[in-house]
Amino acid sequence: MSDKIVLNEVNNAGDRIHLYFNGWVGLYVAYGISAFLLSKETKVSPSYSQDMQMPVAVVNAGHYDMLKQKLEVLKKVENYRCLKASVPYDEEEYSEWAGALRNKS
Repeated sequence: MSDKIVLNEVNNAGDRIHLYFNGWVGLYVAYGISAFLLSKETKVSPSYSQDMQMPVAVVNAGHYDMLKQKLEVLKKVENYRCLKASVPYDEEEYSEWAGALRNKS
């Protein structure tokens, strides 16, 4: 699964939010650029994943239901969702945000 996450984020042009549902805890998890865009779309408490070496953010299933009312769902497969972001992506802003999270961890 981690290879798929890394590939999705490397190819993320800043217009997609990739979410992965973890049924064990009932949360949708976003990494990298997706986590950044998610934090701009809604209130989250982002962190930095040492294992994945990128930012991470989570929302619960109820919060996801609210997001899908606001954003276009581009793909829905098993435990994976892809949403079209409605906020602009700025690479410099992302880099500063990710660096601050990494330094906190």
